[in-house]
Amino acid sequence: MTARRSFTAASSSSVRDRDFLLRPRPRPVDILQAVPGLYTNQHAGGGKANQYFLRGFDADHGTDVALFVDGVPVNMVSHAHGQGYADLNWIIPELIERVEVAKGPYFAQFGDFATAGAINLVTRRDFEKSQVTLGGGSFDTWRGLFIAAPEVEGWEPVIAAQVYGTNGPFENAERLQRFSLFTQVTRALSERSWLSVTLTSYGSGWNASGQVPLREVSAGRLDRFGFIDPTEGGNSQRHSLYGTWRALTEDGGEVSVLAYAVQYRLNLFSNFSFFSRDPDNGDMIEQHDARTIAGLHASYRFRREWRGLAFETTLGTQLRTDAIANSLYEDRARERLATVVDATVREGSLGLYAQEDITFTPWLRAVLGLRGDLFGFDVDDDLEDVGTQETKSSGTRQASRISPKASLVFGAIPATELYLNAGAGFHSNDARGVVRGADAVTPLTQARGYELGARTRLFDALDLAGSVFLLDLDSELVWVGDEGTTEARGPTRRRGLEAEARLRILPWLFADVDLTVSRATFVENAGNADAVALAPTLIVAGGLSARHPSGAYGRLGVIHLADRPATEDRFLTAEGFTRVDASVGYRASWFEATLGLQNVLGTEWREAQFANVSRLPDETGPESCPAGTRPAGEDTFEGCEDLHFTPGAPFNAQASVSFFF
Repeated sequence: MTARRSFTAASSSSVRDRDFLLRPRPRPVDILQAVPGLYTNQHAGGGKANQYFLRGFDADHGTDVALFVDGVPVNMVSHAHGQGYADLNWIIPELIERVEVAKGPYFAQFGDFATAGAINLVTRRDFEKSQVTLGGGSFDTWRGLFIAAPEVEGWEPVIAAQVYGTNGPFENAERLQRFSLFTQVTRALSERSWLSVTLTSYGSGWNASGQVPLREVSAGRLDRFGFIDPTEGGNSQRHSLYGTWRALTEDGGEVSVLAYAVQYRLNLFSNFSFFSRDPDNGDMIEQHDARTIAGLHASYRFRREWRGLAFETTLGTQLRTDAIANSLYEDRARERLATVVDATVREGSLGLYAQEDITFTPWLRAVLGLRGDLFGFDVDDDLEDVGTQETKSSGTRQASRISPKASLVFGAIPATELYLNAGAGFHSNDARGVVRGADAVTPLTQARGYELGARTRLFDALDLAGSVFLLDLDSELVWVGDEGTTEARGPTRRRGLEAEARLRILPWLFADVDLTVSRATFVENAGNADAVALAPTLIVAGGLSARHPSGAYGRLGVIHLADRPATEDRFLTAEGFTRVDASVGYRASWFEATLGLQNVLGTEWREAQFANVSRLPDETGPESCPAGTRPAGEDTFEGCEDLHFTPGAPFNAQASVSFFF
């Protein structure tokens, strides 16, 4: 199920398309659910980036999980909605060949945001046949996909186009529409070198029901699929061009150069607190982000031997520059009332890394790495208060970080490897917070990770892997894009264990189970207020997968996410859930039919949950807050601190048919 290769850590893996394409995938990012210990959700319409949960991190939209497609970084620095914002809605699942997973900060080639881990989605270069896919199902969902793979001598072209739409299960119809285009051409320049050029384009627009307050649903005044503000939603575009050149050297090494350019825009309309700040117009905000990104990643890998030792050396450099226009507005029904943030950000980074993979004996390896990163931040705030001292919000700053890495791999036991990993990593913080004078935040927040794990294969049918990990993050400082401010949350520690098993029952029938137990706490907080809000505590996933030689295939799977604290003092709890999904299909030489069933048992579950203060029109004072919530505001009543959630979809079915030619 998970491809076997030469691992450096027990938690590393490579998940193939034959695994993640078996699962129902209402959203493109759902293919990541096949990654052990990773869970994703959506909470503001199908065009907004997903939330990522990994190793005790509620990484929001990507602050502590680095995401790539073909090596091109997806996370966005100094984003209007949140640091590290990583939107994968533009991908076409059928184009992804494998998902490469590297958990922890132990790998020299990964820099910014790679604290909990890094994930690279690798697209397929060649297709046996072209195809047309038509599909649809519950919630007025429809989808069309075309993949052309013509045979051209000396070339490997792929052209794909996708259109998709859905209204979702909400009373306020989602009206999500998206298009995705993908074109890639690969050519062998010689027997030892290749060039690949890829062009992508994506656009979407949607409505959102946001997060509804639990107190209204519990009282029966609001349906769980209802809404408070019907004008939430947004629109987004992403266009990219990237090229990769690879060449094998005479001594068995490899040179690789990746260059990329991305143009991106997002307008996001949200209302988290309803009428807390403005009882007359409501609290809608509009976040606008427009940017151009350019970057380069070059590496050279070579091998040599010395006195019976084998060395594999990798040297690399990474450059990236972002030119960003960021804005935050107070709105009413998507009409602007006031400008809160209007800033131009220029952010650049240079990374250099070296890694030495030393084989001492057939059963002992060491992988040593060193990474250095230099960041430059430049902010022009058009709304800066130049008449008042100590209110600096424009400026420049530089910061650097050295990150050592080390891994030991022991393989003295047949079919078994033991791993010991340690390393430092970091995530950058929003440039607007970095340059704020006396109130400036740490530019590059350091993480230190440690891991002990093992992998084994038994009876040529059972693959087992397990690890225990510890990760310290110097600060949970983040830019709060919803308010246009920075917030310090102090140093944190995450500890936990992961286990995974893959069993081949029959040549065509497999079972799998993954378990992640973690605890995330603030280091300096005392007593009962040390919880990292919304950090996952237990994720369990498993299932049965079948691929019969006759062409029939399917999967029955279950996922469980346990209760977790929604506030630091555990006053509110984000309720867990257990959901069962299934899929069946049949593949013949010229057609394929599939049926995906999500939430087979019809469980009422909450997909995303947040604890925040909100106020409804009829809430006039602290006495308006029912049991289970608490009033907020000292001098004036601001509302009730309550759990707000996006409901998970009820039972739904999606079917598709593909024709190959």
